[in-house]
Amino acid sequence: MNARIARIFLIVLLAVSVSGCSYVLTRMGAPVVKLEDGKKSVGDFAKYKYSGGIRSNVIYLERTPQCSEIAEKVRVAQKQIRGRVFSMFEMVIFGLGLVDAAKAQAVSEISRTVTPLAKYETGKFIACGEKELAANEMLVIEDKQRTFHKQAATDANGNMDLDVVLADQNRVLNLSIRLASDQTKAVSYIYTPGR
Repeated sequence: MNARIARIFLIVLLAVSVSGCSYVLTRMGAPVVKLEDGKKSVGDFAKYKYSGGIRSNVIYLERTPQCSEIAEKVRVAQKQIRGRVFSMFEMVIFGLGLVDAAKAQAVSEISRTVTPLAKYETGKFIACGEKELAANEMLVIEDKQRTFHKQAATDANGNMDLDVVLADQNRVLNLSIRLASDQTKAVSYIYTPGR
């Protein structure tokens, strides 16, 4: 009796194995849909990123163009591989499971569709040009004690000589220097005349 049940089980297993079960189940299955991030690209110019410093009372300023980062949202639909257990049994018993697994993998890959949905700005910025001299950039120069407030522009080379701008000051000053276009970031500098 046990031998007969084992024989029936083996015949059913053979029938299932020969049929390419993983391939059939994968092909009949519905695609799984997911939202994913697609390609990222560079958008339009947004702002400049400034860099520079102060040497011997001379400010030197450079700027790099920054563009918005654009991301794409896509919908990906793809059939998932099903019935891998059957493929494993087929490999052990007949060696045909490898063909079944390869066919199921091919069905999954062929079924993949990518549909672009929307593009949006990520809020990040990417350098989109060469660093250049910040010529004619307006700077705000203030004493931290608020005794004076001056504005002056950099020259064609992105430089500003503080000795020229502050020619009427003959004392040591604790300065706060910032861009007129972005007053949120300031640089502190101890100015000594004729340094």
